[in-house]
Amino acid sequence: MKYRTLGSTGISASILGIGVMRFPEVHGRLDLKAGERILGRALEGGVNYIDTAYPYHGGESERFIGEFLSKHPEHLERVTVATKLPVWLVRKKDDMYCYFKEQSRRLKGKIDIYLLHNLREDSWRHLKGLGVLDFLDEVRGQGIYTGFSFHDDVGVFFDIMDSYDWDIVQVQHNIVDDEQANPESIAYARSRGAGTVIMEPLRGGSLVRNIPVEVQEIYDLAEDPMKPVEWCLMYLWDMDDVDVVLSGMSSVAEVEENTALASADYHLTDDDREILREVKRAYRMRKSVPCSGCGYCMPCPEGVDIPGNLRLLNDIYRFRSRRGAETRYRKIMKDEERASNCSGCGSCMPCPQMIDIPSELRRVHEKLG
Repeated sequence: MKYRTLGSTGISASILGIGVMRFPEVHGRLDLKAGERILGRALEGGVNYIDTAYPYHGGESERFIGEFLSKHPEHLERVTVATKLPVWLVRKKDDMYCYFKEQSRRLKGKIDIYLLHNLREDSWRHLKGLGVLDFLDEVRGQGIYTGFSFHDDVGVFFDIMDSYDWDIVQVQHNIVDDEQANPESIAYARSRGAGTVIMEPLRGGSLVRNIPVEVQEIYDLAEDPMKPVEWCLMYLWDMDDVDVVLSGMSSVAEVEENTALASADYHLTDDDREILREVKRAYRMRKSVPCSGCGYCMPCPEGVDIPGNLRLLNDIYRFRSRRGAETRYRKIMKDEERASNCSGCGSCMPCPQMIDIPSELRRVHEKLG
């Protein structure tokens, strides 16, 4: 396993981190035995960065990690545990302290990094108004590093980044996505001394399953053939400004494959990087609706995020999977932003790309609602 120093924290973190959000479930509950096998094998393979959050597996994830490390104290000193404040549940400043205390109990006091979860422009504005910066200072006073996980446009990222002396940032980036984070924003975070943790390197698995023919043909041009999972992880590890790449491994086999890749002595060539640029271009060319994101349809009087919804429709076609789009539609988008809130008023028309926007929004909700 390879390790990198996590920003200015001094923590030596494995370049592969394990995210427990996608651990297996049985009848809607976390499969504890499977979880123990997966986490145990990851730690044996050199992984020492664990990512969890308050809502994962209905709150069972944090308790599971706390119990696991209690039963295996040999791992306590060498692992770093990151969890997150559920910012959407915070109504007043006292809520921040209440959730932090509850999470600390669940994890039996093992919190090394505390992140603001799913930070967006509106939630950041709300938290600042409640005094979150004072709260973060108090958390840091307990020897815990602080940061945020981010789900908004990259322009918002820079504003948040400049608002506090962050220890850690967790952002979504992969061989296709650069709306929320890109090499420039990641480099900026590192220049500010923050450790950089990357989530969704495989886009929930959609970048390694059901590969479009035109994409596979590009991969096949490589002098040294690699599987899609290798391309995706190597792309991120090739970036000097990336510290940890999180993988939501849900089986021991996935752990063994990914830990082997994280231990391999391989570096991308210039030809490899050109192949990845062509792969990104091929994915981007796959569209169900010709939305250019121009914004002429905005603002919607009902609050619907029209370009965002049409982007989800394209993602379903682009990646031949609904999984990531469903997560964003159901869990990340606000109620008023969803396609289901369209009243059919027609104020978004006409579209410069000749898209029948109300009809396409209905199609979005039919597929994802």
